[in-house]
Amino acid sequence: MSDSPRVPQRRDAVANRERIIDTAEAYFAANGLDAPLHGLAEAAKVGTGTLYRNFASQEELWRALYDRHIAIFDEIAERAMEASTGWEGIELVVDEATQVMIDRRIVAEVMRRQAINDPDYRPTDRWVGTLAILVQRAVAEGSARDDLAVADLSAAPLMLGAVHTAAPENREWLARRMRTLLLDGMRAHPHEPTPLAELPPDFYERGASIVKRTT
Repeated sequence: MSDSPRVPQRRDAVANRERIIDTAEAYFAANGLDAPLHGLAEAAKVGTGTLYRNFASQEELWRALYDRHIAIFDEIAERAMEASTGWEGIELVVDEATQVMIDRRIVAEVMRRQAINDPDYRPTDRWVGTLAILVQRAVAEGSARDDLAVADLSAAPLMLGAVHTAAPENREWLARRMRTLLLDGMRAHPHEPTPLAELPPDFYERGASIVKRTT
């Protein structure tokens, strides 16, 4: 399954393919990755024949979404490498990759499915390699704790991105507080604790609930 996907050359065909991928991200986020493709065709306003000429299966669509997400993360990693210090690069990765996870809620599931379907296709190795360099730089400059590992940094956006499951009114302050706590845990010790974002004034009056309300 690691062969390159089919990519159309005609301008209208390319536009159709991109529209399908754009729509697939929202469609699968709303309906799950196993949602039927005829529903996606309707949402993308293309015929089922056009859809299947571009993507013969859900797996091919997942691969296309995966490649799109990887390209975004690679661009973040490139800019992080240009930061003046390793620690600034780490902060950039945490902030921007987390925002991707929040804005594109299906990223984690697409990556999980792709890893199951085609474990030999591993463009994420580029991302992990870059993050390893950032961690090494930050440790060498004394800004990150000596035992910080690339696995910690790569997991951070996944953890912080989970704030999208909180009630909408709690997402902003929760993300800011969790970011501060996580980054302080990565920093070299001892250090002064970074001030946390304020809790909402009525937080305790609301029963300290941060999850989405289901009723």
